[in-house]
Amino acid sequence: MATHKLNIARLRGCPPPEEVAAALEEYGLPEDTQFGVLNHHATDAAVFATVVQRTTTAVQRLDRKAREVLSAAVEKATVFPFCAAPGKERLEIYAGSTTSVEHIGGFLASDLALPCLAEPIELDMPAALEKLAASAERFQFRSVRVKDYAHNSFMNGPYAPKFLDSEHGREFLEQYAENVQAAAVRFQGPTGRVTAHLCPTASFRFSCEDDDVPTVRAMLTKLI
Repeated sequence: MATHKLNIARLRGCPPPEEVAAALEEYGLPEDTQFGVLNHHATDAAVFATVVQRTTTAVQRLDRKAREVLSAAVEKATVFPFCAAPGKERLEIYAGSTTSVEHIGGFLASDLALPCLAEPIELDMPAALEKLAASAERFQFRSVRVKDYAHNSFMNGPYAPKFLDSEHGREFLEQYAENVQAAAVRFQGPTGRVTAHLCPTASFRFSCEDDDVPTVRAMLTKLI
């Protein structure tokens, strides 16, 4: 099973899809910019695009003859497929970490000069998990990671317990809801089991059968 990403943000002030598509078409894939547009298409409600970000990193290698360590600049390409839905004020990015929201938000506002702003979304973890448990079959609460956990006066710090019983997981989550950093669950997809990791920043990582990706993505999107 492949692993997939889904990062969701609020997109304020975004123009209609046809205007965004026109800006993407005009921008293209220039050689002298950090970002480039690999492909895009628009519907009446949304714009789908794949943007590449080019960055340079230094790689060190050993020159045995000179007995020196030399540095060479290597270009790295990171791909960000995303969907912008102006009517819903929604930006969905299907790759990368939570920083992808900052990257794509900056690209839309700065490089494309669109009057829009991408804002992080704070996910209500207990409510989101309850909603997912109600809509998914054979739901299991697997684990949770919290910060600033103090079991007693001699123990504090990050804590990541695993649960054999989903009810115990829910009780723990409700007690430490303000300190939750991530939660892991399992449930039944249309053709196979799904493992999903949820973060309060509306960032999701999930593994499932390829045919189940659209269904799982839609289920996670409804948690916002």
